[in-house]
Amino acid sequence: MKKIVAGSLLSTALLCGSNNFELNVNNNTLELVTDIYLNNHYNMNHGSNYFISLSHLNTKLGENEPAQKLSSIGFKVTNPYVNNYGLSLGLGVKTVYTSTETQSLNAIPLSLFIKLELNQVLYFNLDGSFSPRVLTFADGENYRDVKFKVNYKMLNDGYIFLGARNIVASYNNNHDVNYDSSLFGGFQIKF
Repeated sequence: MKKIVAGSLLSTALLCGSNNFELNVNNNTLELVTDIYLNNHYNMNHGSNYFISLSHLNTKLGENEPAQKLSSIGFKVTNPYVNNYGLSLGLGVKTVYTSTETQSLNAIPLSLFIKLELNQVLYFNLDGSFSPRVLTFADGENYRDVKFKVNYKMLNDGYIFLGARNIVASYNNNHDVNYDSSLFGGFQIKF
């Protein structure tokens, strides 16, 4: 039943525009991200943009270690308007799941989204999420991620970007797993 509901939500969202899909890679990490625009499907306040966000990150932490996976699903609200300086803000919440061979982490981090548009073809994103101990479950202590991107418009609805990110999951035994702390590049398609 969950697969049917998720599949129908995804397929109807994809047919109605204002969504985006992002692929970003670096030396040892691949991340897929999609934002599904909800305003067209539900009677939402049109003073804000509402999205369901899905992401999956696959990383290889070391030569002899197995690949690590980090998945999330979230809800975010962004301001569709920019001020005179090109700045817009957003807030969100997501659930994050990851596990190692011996531990697992479930977290509900709170998120902040900042977008700065310099002109029609260039803009910056700064996204950050943090989950303190009270919102981190299983073997987890806390979760945090920060991502900065410079986006350049190549096509009408196509962007390339270069960015940096830091993703860390802390566990109860004072063991931190750094999923990525490096530069990445990729592309984004809005449809």
